[in-house]
Amino acid sequence: MTQLSSEDAPGCKSLPKHKMAALTFLGLLAPVYFIPGFLFRIFPEQMLLVTVLAVAVIVGLMSYLVVPFLTWVFGG
Repeated sequence: MTQLSSEDAPGCKSLPKHKMAALTFLGLLAPVYFIPGFLFRIFPEQMLLVTVLAVAVIVGLMSYLVVPFLTWVFGG
């Protein structure tokens, strides 16, 4: 099985690692701040459940919404 990289896709270039790290940091700020608190209000006294749900929601948001959007906006 072969792996595809951004070099294989025409018109698609990858961002420098330092830029991607900065965008990841910026993209994580709001979800990490707001989502656990929101979930803890729904599931009080359930710290493990809140943690698992928060991580699942944040990973999904980062993978499918935040990183693609930030990459598009900042020139990926």
